[in-house]
Amino acid sequence: MLNKITNSIKNNHFAQMAICCILPVILIIVLQLLGFDNIILYPIALLVCVGSHLLMMHSAAKKGGKACH
Repeated sequence: MLNKITNSIKNNHFAQMAICCILPVILIIVLQLLGFDNIILYPIALLVCVGSHLLMMHSAAKKGGKACH
């Protein structure tokens, strides 16, 4: 079942984009709950967002698929 979900996400560009955008938000929330209330959280979250998008584009190009950007 997990393999089916993974394959579904790999073939769904919208799901990939949603995960890449939700990941920094979750990072900020978790770090604030752990007591890291610092101005550096937002640049870190931005880097996570950009980095995850770059990884997504790299993996799409590597498989021979069409890059989205």
